[in-house]
Amino acid sequence: MLKKFSRLAPIGLMAIVLIAGVSSPVNAAAVKQGAACTKSGAKATSGKNSYVCQKNPTVASTKLVWITTDCATAAKTYLSTKADSTNFTSQQTAALTKMKASIASWQNVIVLLDQKKAALETNLYPLWTDPTSKTMVKAQGITAAIAQLTAKVAEITAKRDNALAQAAKASTSASDKANWTKAAKYYDQSVTTYTRNRDNLAKVSPKIDSDRARAVTQIATMQTQLDASTTAQSELTSQITDGATQALKYRTIACKAGI
Repeated sequence: MLKKFSRLAPIGLMAIVLIAGVSSPVNAAAVKQGAACTKSGAKATSGKNSYVCQKNPTVASTKLVWITTDCATAAKTYLSTKADSTNFTSQQTAALTKMKASIASWQNVIVLLDQKKAALETNLYPLWTDPTSKTMVKAQGITAAIAQLTAKVAEITAKRDNALAQAAKASTSASDKANWTKAAKYYDQSVTTYTRNRDNLAKVSPKIDSDRARAVTQIATMQTQLDASTTAQSELTSQITDGATQALKYRTIACKAGI
């Protein structure tokens, strides 16, 4: 029996040594939040708490200390929430600035259109070349220009109709008929040209009015959007800021020394 025990004793001793050898090198009693540690990333458990060795996110010191995993998680959550708040504010501010710039641009369009409308009655408009003096006949103001072109159309229309009437007379010789017909064709072309010029001028003022009305509508629409976005930004910013504040408070609690 003694011999048998003597053979088993070394095996039992070896088992004891092996069991002692697998014990954690970390002294659980010394692991508290804020206690110094040496290896970054090292992990330990004490009671119900799990710890990691790293810099405490709530202090300026760069020394390695034990912090709970709850503290590490709370620190990441706070940084993420804070970044979201900063990014949201930046993006919304940029969006609002862009909308304000667009409104200002449309307001400038209205100013330019008003100036253009006012200039319609002071501009000089070339109408036609006088056949006798070979000089350009001009009218000051678009209203006067339209009136003179209207009178010119009426004058040339009368000449065209007269030429057609002369060409249609039975007593008109063949050569005169050809000349009157040619003259009527020339007058008709002139009537078309002056009518087109008059009509184009007549479209200018309504076009300006239409563009101005569209600009006013754009400004009203964008101002409504801006007001709504400003209100929404204020509410969302407040919510996100509150979230970041709460995350900071939780981090302070989770990273409290001594846990």
